[in-house]
Amino acid sequence: MRMKLLVKCFFVSVLVCVFCGVPSFAQEQAETGAEDPVSEWRAVRAEAFDRLDKTGKGYIDENDWPGRKRTFRLMDLNNDGRITLDEFQSLRHRWRNRTFESLDLNGNRAITRDEWMDIPADFDRFDRNNDGMILRHEFYNPR
Repeated sequence: MRMKLLVKCFFVSVLVCVFCGVPSFAQEQAETGAEDPVSEWRAVRAEAFDRLDKTGKGYIDENDWPGRKRTFRLMDLNNDGRITLDEFQSLRHRWRNRTFESLDLNGNRAITRDEWMDIPADFDRFDRNNDGMILRHEFYNPR
């Protein structure tokens, strides 16, 4: 069962990379030795945004989104049902969302000890209420 989840997570990651330009970003960084990785990342995200906004309406809605609905909702920072370019390029949740999603192997919106693949003491630091699960708000606000 766990292997199926890992394989599923791998394929979802590949899909996101294809749509969002992660491979080309990494390749560009290696080739150009860019000094401003955030600007480069924003440019790659702008290109990916244009690919997803096929009709050119200036935003991505759930019909355009190739990924999971909950990922869409996380990127829709103002909860208006649309992802704008600014939201798509936001650094606000970039690391945490990607990390939380990758650790939540079974997709139940919580990271359990079985899913945690790091130092046990770190799990305890994130699990603020000591219930054996790390919820998104706990992950964003460790002790």
